[in-house]
Amino acid sequence: MNRASRWISGLLPLALLACGSDATAPKTETASSDVAAGPSGAAAGIDKAPRVTEPDAYEFRLESPRELITRDNAFRVVWFPSEGRIPINEHFTVDVTVTKNDEARTPVEGALVTMSCFMPEHGHGMLREPRSDELGEGKYRVNGFLLHMDGYWTVSVNLLVDGLAATADDELRL
Repeated sequence: MNRASRWISGLLPLALLACGSDATAPKTETASSDVAAGPSGAAAGIDKAPRVTEPDAYEFRLESPRELITRDNAFRVVWFPSEGRIPINEHFTVDVTVTKNDEARTPVEGALVTMSCFMPEHGHGMLREPRSDELGEGKYRVNGFLLHMDGYWTVSVNLLVDGLAATADDELRL
């Protein structure tokens, strides 16, 4: 193994630790006699499979829909995970309702609705780009969310309505 390969392989565990990979990966224990058995694993009666001590997925439950006003005060956005939960490291769907920010709460149809999430403490966003479908009467479904780790996330609901862009901001601590 050359010097660069050793350097990279030495940094990989640190990079994974910095991104909080231990929060989403199962924790395992290895019996001390597994190491003594050597590469053949020939120790008598020892099961070589690691024992899982924590689940590899968690979830965060929202008590009620999140209601936001866009930065320009033009629109009201209500979003809520379809099943009322945000699973960590599993795909999920979000239901979004967009209305004008008027007394009648007039539904906004024909908008392009996108959502994105970002972890400012880690400097990265989601691993997937969710896509939305219009359901009618100001309702939209955003499919393909995947928040791959717990922590502090900023949420942006982006709208494109009649050629004008608007954004509503939210945050989550999972």
